[in-house]
Amino acid sequence: MGRNQRKKAENTQNQNASPSKDDHSSTSTMEQGLMENERIPVTESLFREWIVRNFCELKEHVVAQRKETRNFEKRFDEILLRMDNLERNISELMELKNTMQELREVCTGLNTRIVEAEERITEVKVQLNERKQEDKIRDKRIKRNEQSLQEIWDYVKRPNLHLIGVPECDGENESKLENTLQDIIQENFPELAKQVNIQPQVIQRTPQRYSSRRATPRHIIVRFTRVETKERILRAVREKGQITHKGKPIRLTADHSAETLQARREWGPIFNILKEQNLQPRISYPAKLSFTTEGKIKSFMNKQELRDFITTRPALQELLKEALHTEKKQPVLALLKIHQKVKSTNIKKNFHQ
Repeated sequence: MGRNQRKKAENTQNQNASPSKDDHSSTSTMEQGLMENERIPVTESLFREWIVRNFCELKEHVVAQRKETRNFEKRFDEILLRMDNLERNISELMELKNTMQELREVCTGLNTRIVEAEERITEVKVQLNERKQEDKIRDKRIKRNEQSLQEIWDYVKRPNLHLIGVPECDGENESKLENTLQDIIQENFPELAKQVNIQPQVIQRTPQRYSSRRATPRHIIVRFTRVETKERILRAVREKGQITHKGKPIRLTADHSAETLQARREWGPIFNILKEQNLQPRISYPAKLSFTTEGKIKSFMNKQELRDFITTRPALQELLKEALHTEKKQPVLALLKIHQKVKSTNIKKNFHQ
């Protein structure tokens, strides 16, 4: 009888140990109900063992549940943290999306402006090219007009003779100036005075002195009816060299425009070099340089034509290299002189003010 009860108690304990931890409480309740229903007699020691064993199992179950709960809480906290991070990332992504949209709109606006700017630049370039072409045409026209005006002015002045250094006297008039011219011709070219009837059409002094700083007499301009008369006088002047009036040296030259005189002066260094080499240089009307080379007479209207000509002639190029190089520097020096004059004038004005 005792053995059967002991086996039944052990079976009951095994049944209580076999269920899962989740159903532990319900199983214990069922066992308690069965024990009450069956009214199985249990000794006090067995009951205590059963209580201790079930209590230990329950304790282990509670500890395991507590660990699982803590793990679950940690996982839940991690999930919440991840959700917060995801929300934050989503918010940042939305902000980035909005920023990208704004940047896209800004880029679109900038591209539109760039296209408009390129179109404007193209238009400005076209306008600049048109303006350059117009400026070139205008410069050519101005240069052509200046050349035409210079040619007309030289043509008007061609019969004129220019006398420099003839003293002025009181009560001077055209008849006295004409007598002075006749005296100069008779003093320097008596044979020419016999051969040619030197009768000027107009003779007069220039309105202003050649130099306001020096008390030099005003120049005399003589206009003849024929160009040949002036040419014969100038030819005689070149042959004699020194011209005087009452024993004092004077100068007789052709009456050219300022531009023509400047052009003739610029030929000076080249003329002297060619003359030293016996190339028979000559400056013809109005400012054309001619000389003999290779048995032929070559004429040049300006220095650029001469430069182009000597490029294929090394001997002439070496001979005139320094003179032509100096000619290139003259415009720069002239500009510097003009700048210095303007600067000094401004300083004087400021000083007087």
